[in-house]
Amino acid sequence: MLMTITLGCSKEPFRRGALPPLVNRDPQAVRNAFAGKPAAKFTSDDTVVIKAPFRDEIAVLGVLQVDRTAGTFELLGLSHMGVQIFHVAGDRDGVSIRSAVPQLMENKRVLEAIAQDTHNMYFDLVPPTPSKGTVTQTTVELREKTKDGTLVYVYGSDPVVLLEKRLDAGLGSTWRVRYYDYAMQAHHLYPRGIVMQNGQFHYRIVVKNRALSIDP
Repeated sequence: MLMTITLGCSKEPFRRGALPPLVNRDPQAVRNAFAGKPAAKFTSDDTVVIKAPFRDEIAVLGVLQVDRTAGTFELLGLSHMGVQIFHVAGDRDGVSIRSAVPQLMENKRVLEAIAQDTHNMYFDLVPPTPSKGTVTQTTVELREKTKDGTLVYVYGSDPVVLLEKRLDAGLGSTWRVRYYDYAMQAHHLYPRGIVMQNGQFHYRIVVKNRALSIDP
């Protein structure tokens, strides 16, 4: 996976082709069609390029381990020589910074935000309870109210995949993640391209998958 964090607006790193008409536009059928497709436990190898506010770019190699059943993840950032640069993690109680080089620890809030964005990208990919949907010819949009705002899920394509997930609060989105270029492995779908926009710190995370291992 290639993860790039940039500030402000920049050219879209992925292109999405025209979406086909949905065969079944029933909101719950669409939700259920996708619910079992993401892998529950996997490890992906990453290349990570980070541009944080007022800092130079940092190019690292990353290893991401996700266990959706346990609700945990670990993200390691390594130099090209294999030296650890940062280690962030998360579980059902929140996210944490396990370690980081001093210059990154100076931006501790950004590292914590990256950890939370990682959680938002890979967990809670369907709303937990039935909800009414906004239906178009090519997409179904489901909404779930939370204490922080409204989670919005947009599904489409054939087979049905998650196209977008965002948290709307106030006049805009606190964060927004879009999923591109899904691949199938071991009967599970995995996005090979992800774009996360963080509205709090005004950075963008672009994810391109390099290698993936799905655990039994």
